[in-house]
Amino acid sequence: KRIHFVSHFSVESGDLLEAACRLDLEGIISKRLDGHYISGRNGDWTKAKCRGGQEVVIGAWRGNDSKLRSLLVGSHKNGKLVYMGRVGTGYTAATAHELLRQLRPLRSKMPTFPDAPRDADINWVKPKLVAEIEYENVTSDGIFRQAAFKGLRMDKDAGSIVPEVAGNATPREKKAMVTVTPKAKSSAKADATVLGIMISHPDKVLWPKSKLGPAQTKLDLAKYMAAAAPRMLPHIAGRPVSVVRAPDGVDGEKFFQRHEMKGTAALMLAIKVRGEPKPYLGVATAAALVALAQQAVIEIHPWGSKPGDPDVPERIIFDLDPAPDVPFARVIAGALDLRKRLTKLGLVPFVKTTGGKGLHVVVAVKGSGGRELSWPDAKAFARAVAEQMADQEPDLYTATMAKKARTGKIFVDYLRNDRTSTGVAPWSPRAREGATVAVPLKWTELKAGLNPAKFTIATVGPLLKKADPWKDLAASAKPLAAAVAKLGAGSTLR
Repeated sequence: KRIHFVSHFSVESGDLLEAACRLDLEGIISKRLDGHYISGRNGDWTKAKCRGGQEVVIGAWRGNDSKLRSLLVGSHKNGKLVYMGRVGTGYTAATAHELLRQLRPLRSKMPTFPDAPRDADINWVKPKLVAEIEYENVTSDGIFRQAAFKGLRMDKDAGSIVPEVAGNATPREKKAMVTVTPKAKSSAKADATVLGIMISHPDKVLWPKSKLGPAQTKLDLAKYMAAAAPRMLPHIAGRPVSVVRAPDGVDGEKFFQRHEMKGTAALMLAIKVRGEPKPYLGVATAAALVALAQQAVIEIHPWGSKPGDPDVPERIIFDLDPAPDVPFARVIAGALDLRKRLTKLGLVPFVKTTGGKGLHVVVAVKGSGGRELSWPDAKAFARAVAEQMADQEPDLYTATMAKKARTGKIFVDYLRNDRTSTGVAPWSPRAREGATVAVPLKWTELKAGLNPAKFTIATVGPLLKKADPWKDLAASAKPLAAAVAKLGAGSTLR
């Protein structure tokens, strides 16, 4: 509830704010005495909120030698220096410059806070400097929320800094300020760090135990991403990607995200896409893949574009999506049929599982005669091939998405070949029972008895050590114009 009152008393603003806070009010709004009452934002009005204040020890900064993104701070609890969060606002260019000047000589190779995040751009420092901050509140595990930097306290010894509990703090806040949050009993995973990225809540189950295998945790996902990175990155690096996040696991709420992610910006690419107001998410390193795992990203879907140029398609994907009543053996037969068709057109097809009941057949393509391909080129060609298959084998295939047209058939989905459309990345996990993975295969492996459900993040480790069946995909690119010409009169390509 907000209470508005007007004070005409001549008092110091700090005293007035302190009085408002003692009354347990949200804060004060002030107007210049000679200002006019004009609607809208202007410099005549200011707002001061009642926020907690605290002295803290600086243990690290995020950024580099010339850029300060935030401070990592803590305090002594029960004789231990404990991490209490980040301070990301309150800096002017001048204060940031001065802070960096004093922090750089204090660099340390050892983490100041054993329980702090391990982002790649963290610079640890000896705990010598004390800062004064203000904050909104403290979480149950003792982390400051909405902390802002107010200044350095050169008169304070870092060793003497302990949390100061306000007299009007709630019992929960008092406990959070003075109690050291106990670590999880699973000591092997509690401080899990993968490629320099600390995995918070490493025992969090993302895929429950099922008939396909044991439960898979956030730490299991992070380790898988690190292991699969050399195979996955050639197919996603430099391209816009969309991801599926499942903070509460595959049985909880999931959401799709394609723009930049907060909290991992230092490791991610920001890929500009024409016509999009916000940059797309991009990935270029193994550490970035692990950082996505830390954000509970369980699926990665890249564009089929040329790296560094989202407007130029480089791959065409045919998604063979069977109706529920179609056995997988027929999907295998469909993929082999499509391989023959594409090979006759002069293209070099590759195949992978999808983590589900379908298969992806992929070809690398390029322009010719000094002309780059366009997305309409790619989509029109894919559609022509799909419709030709449906016309010639109407009992087996359909190029129509409508469910009523798909009964007993395989939908040859060409719609993934459009600007902003995506397909699941090779080696990406899926948000499906058992933590299945989309696995590239040799064509000789596509035979009776193949079970895509056996490929999970728990079982594909040995495959990552074998020869890569998709190693030559990029080098196999053929001019699409030649394939279009061979498609002939039966093509619907315009």
